[in-house]
Amino acid sequence: MGADLAVDFGTARTLVAVRGRGVVVDEPTVAAVDLGRNRLVAFGNRALSLRGRCSGDVAFIRPVCHGQLADLDLTWAVARELLRVVRTWSASQPTVLCCASGAATGVQRRALDRAFKQAGAGNVRFVEQQVAVALGSGLRIEEPVASMVVDVGAGTTEIGVLALGGLVTHASVPVGGGDFDEAIRRFCVRDFELVIDLETAEAVKRAIGSAWVEEDDKVEVRGRDVSNGIVRSVVITRTEVADAIAPRVDRIVHAAVSCITSAPPDLANDLLNRGLYLAGGGALLAGFGKRLASATGIPVHLVENPERCAVAGAALCMATMGYSAESVSRRRW
Repeated sequence: MGADLAVDFGTARTLVAVRGRGVVVDEPTVAAVDLGRNRLVAFGNRALSLRGRCSGDVAFIRPVCHGQLADLDLTWAVARELLRVVRTWSASQPTVLCCASGAATGVQRRALDRAFKQAGAGNVRFVEQQVAVALGSGLRIEEPVASMVVDVGAGTTEIGVLALGGLVTHASVPVGGGDFDEAIRRFCVRDFELVIDLETAEAVKRAIGSAWVEEDDKVEVRGRDVSNGIVRSVVITRTEVADAIAPRVDRIVHAAVSCITSAPPDLANDLLNRGLYLAGGGALLAGFGKRLASATGIPVHLVENPERCAVAGAALCMATMGYSAESVSRRRW
């Protein structure tokens, strides 16, 4: 029997798909924790709704940072909450198939395995993020033809060239959409002496952020003055934002180029025909595809529904006999 649940436990969002029902959980990866009692108060959207309404003993914590578990006890509490939410649609002791970041060590995987088992799961299996994204993008990776994916998450970018059902070359870069937000926040402090929060920085990114500027634009940003704390506003341009995030974008682009150049030459030729598939929430940054295409020399395709691509691929692993979790995640060139 295949897995009952597919889980993408990401830095920014956690998604859970149930066999036959699709995605049933799509929540921010944020936990409200009562520090005094050392217990989970709420997770996801419910945790965010408690901001500003709780005592100082309640902290808001992200259990995953740059693709790695930041707090093992909290991970167990979150796993228990996720299983509680999906229990209506799943078995009493479901098998869980987790997307695994390339940045996750063996210790981290064992910790996640233990967390879900202690929370009530039966078996816990893993499929590499690049493989899940490729399957979720509709790529037939079992063929002797190369495919390539770049999954830009909030904290980590997973890159892989795949063929014959396994990874040929791959990279995990600890840079993602959240780092673009932080770069914009720091830019405002450095150049305008204006303090903004990460939510405002993300809004700026969505409005005028770009990895490939073709036409300039501008937006007004409100924040607090560094020196006196008074609220004021400044106007920043698309070009300025692009310059601020460029070093982070370049790290991802350089890693993608390295994966291509280290692949066998015959597979590199396949990529010229198939192109590169761009996924993840960070892939929605304007101009990212053009930036990658310019650097790699191959066509870039933005996948449909990029933020749910990985969990969709993991769900396909559950349902397809040819892609058991063990066979896919262990196969290598």
